[in-house]
Amino acid sequence: MLERRDELRGRLDAYRVKAARLGLAEDDATAGLYEKARALLWTSPCDLREATVALSEFQRAVAAREKGADG
Repeated sequence: MLERRDELRGRLDAYRVKAARLGLAEDDATAGLYEKARALLWTSPCDLREATVALSEFQRAVAAREKGADG
């Protein structure tokens, strides 16, 4: 379980960097999704299912903005 949590934390950090590169650091909606995932992943005990869902929402938001920037 700790390995899975650490994996999710790593993915969150990677997507945070990606979001910053896309200029999303100041975007309230994206920042809110990040904060939700971060809070879940750094809460003990960690609800891995809920954290995974929150991380997926953040990743989708970043990917959608990335796709829009490419288009």
